[in-house]
Amino acid sequence: MNVLSSDKEVIRNDVRLRFPCEIVGEQLLPMMRRALVEELVTNRGVSQLQAAKVVGVTQPAVSSYLHTRGSHKDLAGAGDKVEALARSLTEDWLSGRLTEIDAIRRVCGLCVEARSHGPVCMLHLRDYASLPPDCAVCVEDMSKVRRRSHEDAEMIDSVREAIALIERYKQVSRLIPEIGMNITYAKQDAQSTADVVGIPGRIHPIAGYPRSSRPPAFGGSSHVARATLAMMSLQPSLRSSMSLRYDADVIEECERLGLAVSGFDRREEPADVRNVEGTTIPWGIRRAFSSSKSPPSVVYDSGGIGKEPMIFLFGTNPMEVAQIAVELATRAKR
Repeated sequence: MNVLSSDKEVIRNDVRLRFPCEIVGEQLLPMMRRALVEELVTNRGVSQLQAAKVVGVTQPAVSSYLHTRGSHKDLAGAGDKVEALARSLTEDWLSGRLTEIDAIRRVCGLCVEARSHGPVCMLHLRDYASLPPDCAVCVEDMSKVRRRSHEDAEMIDSVREAIALIERYKQVSRLIPEIGMNITYAKQDAQSTADVVGIPGRIHPIAGYPRSSRPPAFGGSSHVARATLAMMSLQPSLRSSMSLRYDADVIEECERLGLAVSGFDRREEPADVRNVEGTTIPWGIRRAFSSSKSPPSVVYDSGGIGKEPMIFLFGTNPMEVAQIAVELATRAKR
């Protein structure tokens, strides 16, 4: 070790301060901005001025991004994820679903991932050979928060991907209930609707296509989330559910697909359940479960006075239920 010494002090001169955040600012964020600009202007036809406002740069900077090649080869491992995030953000912005909080969460989530044994971490380790290979100094003080936030983000993204699939199929609009459609995804240890991802405002038909009004979020559903929680208490693997319009043809198609189908009748609901808000659906799911030979992945509610009949489709994750819904929509009679 090199030192500068005197009678009063010993000073190390082998310390170099270069932080992971500098790599993020110098390479990852410019890469993210470039990907957003290219997606907005080149692929979606947004004006350079509008793109500059969205991305938070000047119009000349947008022009520069479009006419010069990026020089971020050291972060090449992040390229696919950056481009995928840029496409996702652009899609949500164009559909009016993107919020600033949601955008910050998703971009910062990518940053944390890149610094957690990702390309930023690897680049930093290259400059500091003295650091251990499993170094996580820049995030270790928030490891529990980071892990929980990453899991939450993955759940929200899973619902977002399921929404994107549904929105591509016009036929799915036929399955939307009058009150709207919702998709949920619950944490493994979910205790309340706050632990369940749903869509605030639900999905409604717009110009003939299913469209979600807002991005998915925890606590974004009440009605369908309660169905999910009730089913999870009986079959923990079924953490996701989707609400469909009640239709006898759809139920027949479910049976043809080999799905276990069961249902409940609100006329059989006990008075002590009927008089307590929010308890009918959990009671009905338990009722349907107990009358089925195997755990049902489809439960229908025959409805009642002022209560729309509905079908609940259950699965292990949002994409699974979305794919089944698309299959049902394309097979069921008009």
